[in-house]
Amino acid sequence: MKTIDLHIIDIVHNSIRAGATQIEIELQILRKQNKVIVQIKDNGCGMSKSTLDAIRNNFFSSRKERKTGMGIALLEFHAKQAGGSFSIESEPGQGSVVKAEFQENNIDRQPLGDVPLCIATFICQYSHISFTFKYVSDTDQFGLCTDEVLQVFEGVEINNPSIIRGIAEMIDSGLK
Repeated sequence: MKTIDLHIIDIVHNSIRAGATQIEIELQILRKQNKVIVQIKDNGCGMSKSTLDAIRNNFFSSRKERKTGMGIALLEFHAKQAGGSFSIESEPGQGSVVKAEFQENNIDRQPLGDVPLCIATFICQYSHISFTFKYVSDTDQFGLCTDEVLQVFEGVEINNPSIIRGIAEMIDSGLK
């Protein structure tokens, strides 16, 4: 994965496969602390201790259609390579929290990618899941959730390219 948004996509898809109905995505860009932090929290089925231990293996997957998985291991690798850290917490029936921290100015930190389009696409494509996106910087913060989007577009099918682009533009302006 070449950009951080691709890691977000991978982890959120894991949450969706785990049956999550609520997914919180938080992006912090704290230049004064030299940190970029991505945290994804869900209320999915959670994982046992043995699964948590195995998930850090580069090739572990619980999926039936594909027996290998590298998403979690790659995120941990990229975070640590960029002078950061990685953690994952989960309990069966309690959901999961994945957190990756990167040194903001580290030469090995991946670019953010198109986070606004990533978030907008999830909100519009999976309108039955409650997504919350929160952005925090040294001087500002911005938030958006599925409920707000559905309220604005009441009765309109939001899985539409022009609506997705509009929401992505709104998120992008919130990040600036």
